[in-house]
Amino acid sequence: MRATRGGVTLGRVSIAQVYVGELDRALVGPRRVRRDLVREARDHLEDATEALHRAGHARSDAERLAVADFGDLDEIVPAFQTTLAVAASRRTAWMLFAVLAIQPLLWDGPLGVHDEHPTPDGWFFAALDHAVEWGGGLMIAMSLALLVLSGIGNRWFIAGRRVARLTALTTLGCAVTIGFIALGMVLLSSSGDLVAWSLFLAFILLPFGATATQARRTLALC
Repeated sequence: MRATRGGVTLGRVSIAQVYVGELDRALVGPRRVRRDLVREARDHLEDATEALHRAGHARSDAERLAVADFGDLDEIVPAFQTTLAVAASRRTAWMLFAVLAIQPLLWDGPLGVHDEHPTPDGWFFAALDHAVEWGGGLMIAMSLALLVLSGIGNRWFIAGRRVARLTALTTLGCAVTIGFIALGMVLLSSSGDLVAWSLFLAFILLPFGATATQARRTLALC
């Protein structure tokens, strides 16, 4: 098979090249991981084709046999897509851990309760204060567990789409929970403090919003 442009022959397009092109178009996920998977598939097909050709098969037959041995796209794409989902979940877990790790410093520092910002009366603020302290610590532990599951945990078991889905849903839950807790505490303790609102925007709303967006992308791959 030869590709043409304006009646000019550009060169023979191999069966393996067509296969790899279709595989690349079918995959969705992190660009670097997707590129690595497609390159590995292409290299494998090239090596298999060369081996079959040296064994006495015609070049076209060797390409056809190599592609057939590699597997139908209906089988390969779901397996590769799972790898991409896990890679996306690993990125999501890292983002969640990063934005959660700064929260203790934030709430013990500029967004915390100080002499100039005394603790507001009422059970609601007290509940939020305990939630951000104990819940935040639990969320950090959960993000570390997700990193293990989606990362080095692959040494002990195969992380699949269930792990990716768990990571995405947990991240969304953490982002929404921390966002509402932080908003409530800022409203109750620093409603007129421009610095507090600026910190809320910079360290809560924007980073958790970006993390939630990444989580939604991961969930879409599952």
